[in-house]
Amino acid sequence: MKRYRSLLLLVACSLLSQITWFLNDSRAANSVAMKWLGTAGWEIRVGETVILVDPFPTRRQAAAGVEWKTDEEEVAKAINKADYIFAGHSHADHIADIPVIAKRFGAKVFGSRTTTNIALSAGVDKSQLTTISGGEKLDFKDFSVQVIESQHGVLNRGGRRRQAKFEEVLRPWKGPIMGDAFVEGGSYVYYFTFGNFRVLHQSTGNFVEDNLQGLQPDVAILADNSNYDWADALKILRPKTVIIHHYDEWRTPYADGIPESNKRRAQRFERLIKSVDRQTKVIIPELLKPVVLEQEPIARPSVSPT
Repeated sequence: MKRYRSLLLLVACSLLSQITWFLNDSRAANSVAMKWLGTAGWEIRVGETVILVDPFPTRRQAAAGVEWKTDEEEVAKAINKADYIFAGHSHADHIADIPVIAKRFGAKVFGSRTTTNIALSAGVDKSQLTTISGGEKLDFKDFSVQVIESQHGVLNRGGRRRQAKFEEVLRPWKGPIMGDAFVEGGSYVYYFTFGNFRVLHQSTGNFVEDNLQGLQPDVAILADNSNYDWADALKILRPKTVIIHHYDEWRTPYADGIPESNKRRAQRFERLIKSVDRQTKVIIPELLKPVVLEQEPIARPSVSPT
């Protein structure tokens, strides 16, 4: 009898283990784990795959005429793996740390020719680099991504609004990477698909609205910019959830946190989003804190009784 009970206990434990594995595996298949790296930077984990977008843990101004040096200690604290890196545009706070990260982890890098030329000049192997120009649809094992041409956000300098000057880096060079190398180089939106889950990443507060037609992201990660009229873009995209980023002080270290004035700015953007559609869920993330996005079950068609 005792032996019989032991056998039943063993079978029960085995079944419980399999059920737990199944539930955990199902949860993983229906969720996307994300971490905000500050500015427009994100780590996205899907299964064993780690995707980075615009990673910039150094969080320091790139000075013209001064050689750029990534803070490798800060990179190591924030990032422990990278399989793919996507660059929204080529300003320092979006790509200056990419060469070090790509070389450390052997990650594949996707960005404008400005991004890839800077990466080549910084010693990233050519085999790791893919130059984009908008319109590409890229398929990978755990996800796919559509590259959408966009434009940089309007700047406000001295009370005057102006479009950022468009510049490119047309070829790689030998020698150090100086701070003034990080020109815009073209701006892109990435539209990721993870199974049935769609995530749109915008690196700067602007859109080419004609290019948004037909997109229906579950989540839109939007860059706070009070110089952009958001209503039309939000009505076109109709996201279920909006995550607000690029509202922090990108030139200060993680340890300094985010000033209250910046948080209030993000809250103003939240109110604007809600004024367009109050059903939209809004997330204001915290630096280096996880955001787990659960996929909603796919609605099954109703079957009429016969």
